[in-house]
Amino acid sequence: MKKILSIFTACFVMLMILLFSLPDAEIINAEEEAVSLNITLKNSNGSSTAALRDKKYDTTVQYKSGDYVTISSETPMAGIYIIWGSKVSPWNLSCGSKRTEYGKNGFLHEYIALDTEVRECTIELNDDVRISDIYAYSKGILPDDVQVWEPSCKKADILVFSTHADDEILFLGGVLTTYGGGRGLGVQVVYMTNYWNGARIREHEKLDGIWTCGVKNYPVNMPYDDLYAKDLAGAQKVYDEEMITSSVTEAIRMFKPQIVVTQDLNGEYGHGGHMLLAKCVCTAVDNSSKAEFCQESSKAYDTWDVPKTYLHLYADNKLKLDLRQPLEGLNNQTALDVAKAAYKKHVSQQWCWFYVSDEYEYSCNDFGLYRTIVGSDTGKGDMMENLTSYAEQDRIAQEKAEAEALLTKAAEEEQARKNAALTQAALDKGSNESSKDSSTADKPKDNDNNPTTILIIILVILILAAAIYFYLTISKLNKKKRLLEQKRRQAGRRQSNRRPVPAANAGKRQSVPKRSTGNSGRPSDRSRASYGTAPASGLKTNRAKPPVSHSRRKASDGIKKDYRNK
Repeated sequence: MKKILSIFTACFVMLMILLFSLPDAEIINAEEEAVSLNITLKNSNGSSTAALRDKKYDTTVQYKSGDYVTISSETPMAGIYIIWGSKVSPWNLSCGSKRTEYGKNGFLHEYIALDTEVRECTIELNDDVRISDIYAYSKGILPDDVQVWEPSCKKADILVFSTHADDEILFLGGVLTTYGGGRGLGVQVVYMTNYWNGARIREHEKLDGIWTCGVKNYPVNMPYDDLYAKDLAGAQKVYDEEMITSSVTEAIRMFKPQIVVTQDLNGEYGHGGHMLLAKCVCTAVDNSSKAEFCQESSKAYDTWDVPKTYLHLYADNKLKLDLRQPLEGLNNQTALDVAKAAYKKHVSQQWCWFYVSDEYEYSCNDFGLYRTIVGSDTGKGDMMENLTSYAEQDRIAQEKAEAEALLTKAAEEEQARKNAALTQAALDKGSNESSKDSSTADKPKDNDNNPTTILIIILVILILAAAIYFYLTISKLNKKKRLLEQKRRQAGRRQSNRRPVPAANAGKRQSVPKRSTGNSGRPSDRSRASYGTAPASGLKTNRAKPPVSHSRRKASDGIKKDYRNK
């Protein structure tokens, strides 16, 4: 038994060592990756669906209110991914008898995770819209390029103002990758311009770019077209500076950022639009805490004083981000490498000479602290110095609330015990006064009758009984084992004491010698020796003599003397 137990223990230890030495991927059966399915599309208006499957942003299908698109697949669909070609308005998705409204967030790239896998569903349109592409995916982990957006931040750790699509990566990309993708903070991007009246493909490219940077909160567009200006004066002619300042102030009060980041006051390479946005941001952060400034947004969202504001390439209070350290949030890539990959998503702008770098004059890691209400930076190279992220603030507040709740509950329980004790004391006093003779019977019962105590006693008895039974069983088995071993040893000794049969007589029947008698009619000495009886005097035998008492020995000696005299 001990040997079997030792072997089992050794095997178990070896198995544990083997399991812990394997990579995590081999121990845990990770969820399979989702794959893009072959689907069949059918438009209710009879138009072609070829453009919906060509994977091109610049080809779309026009739909009117009331039109619908049926999606079917032989393989069950766990989700559908729609690339819209125009601004999105609410629409409905029907799966069997279930009908659900989507599109409220206005996501241009919209992934819908289905509650249950289906082989057919229908997109029902409630407005005139365009659709660029439709995909369907099986159950599992989605590919990295499928954008599952979260709504815009309620409170942003960092609010980034960018003039155009691609400026947020070329000049501010170090912030997006370091704090958005790398550290997982709430980074909200706001664009001054949009492209719905121009090159719509750039609306898709801006989403692809910031998604690659690791930003998951959907960006916001101001209602201004992309208009070129050579300098600040030119920008002030084509844009309404007061309106842009109001839009920036509204965004600040809405998202209540801890940090605001925007472009160079000199417009990087001298772009008038960049200069105007930077000027408007500075005006907004200087006045967003005043209720009389831009009163409409003040009434809607209250005022907000931004703790820290950074400007690209600002000369004072310099801060340079380290973009060359691998970050776990970026799958151990550097922030610089991710920013370079993100800029390549702006396919329509690759003809320009600009590039992403942390070494040239427009470096995306070079910033200066324009304004602070939480103290100056100390050279740590961290914009979040002297600040605590909203997520960390929420965690601390939750822990504090839980601790206070525990204290409150403990105080309430203590008060309840005191009240119960006072009530019991009052009842005992009244009982003693009303019936002094029966005080013993009226005493409150001890806690020995507490069901919990009784249950514990029963469990202890059962455990003891089981232990005794186990001990007796083991003892009985050991006793049997000892008896069997003793019998084996006795049988072995008998076998070893048995006289061996001579080889010459092997297989022959042994004859028993006849007993011969003398003249006296008694067996002769030879006969007695053959049968193992005591021989006459002078004969030797191997048989051991039995012990004889002293008195019997004397009598025996006398008889022998008489026999000799005869």
